[in-house]
Amino acid sequence: MQNLSVNVIGAGITGAMIAYKLVRQGFKVTLFDANHCVGGDVSRTSFGWIGHIANDPIKHPDLFPLLTDGMQRYKALNAEFDGTLFDAEGGAIVWRATPEETQAVIDRQRQAGTRTRAMSKQELQQHLPALANPPELAAHSEEDVSWYPPKVIEKLVDVLIRLGGDVVLNSSMSALDVTDHHCNGIRMNDEVFASDFTVLATGGGNGSLIAPYEPKHGLYTSPSTYIELSAELPDFTPVLQTPDIEMRSLGLGNFALAENPPETDDPAELERIGAQIVQAVKDTFTNAGQVELLSIHVGQRPASHLIEPLARPINGFSNAFVAGSHPGVILAPLIAEKICTQITEQALSRAVV
Repeated sequence: MQNLSVNVIGAGITGAMIAYKLVRQGFKVTLFDANHCVGGDVSRTSFGWIGHIANDPIKHPDLFPLLTDGMQRYKALNAEFDGTLFDAEGGAIVWRATPEETQAVIDRQRQAGTRTRAMSKQELQQHLPALANPPELAAHSEEDVSWYPPKVIEKLVDVLIRLGGDVVLNSSMSALDVTDHHCNGIRMNDEVFASDFTVLATGGGNGSLIAPYEPKHGLYTSPSTYIELSAELPDFTPVLQTPDIEMRSLGLGNFALAENPPETDDPAELERIGAQIVQAVKDTFTNAGQVELLSIHVGQRPASHLIEPLARPINGFSNAFVAGSHPGVILAPLIAEKICTQITEQALSRAVV
């Protein structure tokens, strides 16, 4: 594989994961991104929750196994890094509007084979003593973890560079360079960066890049709101999902929250969401003190009409691939494995010929 080159376009979590796995397989990998740093687009505004407890295995029977598979893949990946890729501790605590609804979450999770358990009000108060009105019952998963995607991406890219890969930033791809359905590489303005294989992991940009070859590609973007704020609260390790907030600690009194996107493009709508979240945090915790909104962003997550994660050749090509899906962070290892397997098979068939 050492003589075969791969251009991976997009240095988000999916692109970085693909580049990492390919360079470990012996390919010569170059990772491109239009931003000035890796993980600087949608991945930077991802909530970074790797878990299953927030998803209903009955309502999402096809997606749920992919989520649990993704969790196991991340545990294996973390072991490759001797446990330094992310903190495997934390878990997640979830409750719904009524104890009956929360119990239903616990029951469905257990039926799906997870180790979700019931947490009493007293135990919950021990975990989160600052809660203003703790519920009588919560669901707890020790298996869920959360982390800041750009830090994980940086560690993956560090290995890529250490193993001889290259990273090219501030470089926006304009098109594939194609001859008779063979991809010669990528085109950036008037310059062509040649490679044996090309992988498009550009998130929401995948659709426009493959549209000349797949007009009915079925790719779209799904918006989500990512918020960071500071509060005079003790840091806590579990992800917290209540009827009002989805929140995790970033450390040092800073917290990340996920929220539904605004219904309009009016900036006032985004300001309203920010103010609403600040108030929800104050209502959730006793003595939250000064709660300050630090940032609020709407990210455009890549998505497909298919449940299966997108990891396949572009229509009509054998050496150009498209990768990415929603939920992208948790499915990134699976997507990377699928892409790596297909490229390796193509490389071996070339060697046989």
